[in-house]
Amino acid sequence: MLRRPFTIQFPENPDTGFSWDIATSNGLEVMSERYVPSGEVTLEGGYRIWEIQVISSGSQKITGTCHKGNQIVSCFEINIDAE
Repeated sequence: MLRRPFTIQFPENPDTGFSWDIATSNGLEVMSERYVPSGEVTLEGGYRIWEIQVISSGSQKITGTCHKGNQIVSCFEINIDAE
């Protein structure tokens, strides 16, 4: 089983309305979440970064959805076999 947290990151630009949300199965814990801009220019965008810890073994899942306002524009699913 992973003993250290791992990170995932996706490009995001909240200035233009694009933002990510994730959900995790019960065996995963989101330790932190942050937005890191690419630079100092407005509308340049950046990255949404999550630090996640496996807290129990077995099949785990992370699902994510990118929204622009109320519209879903992209989705992902990550399956983890935590032994």
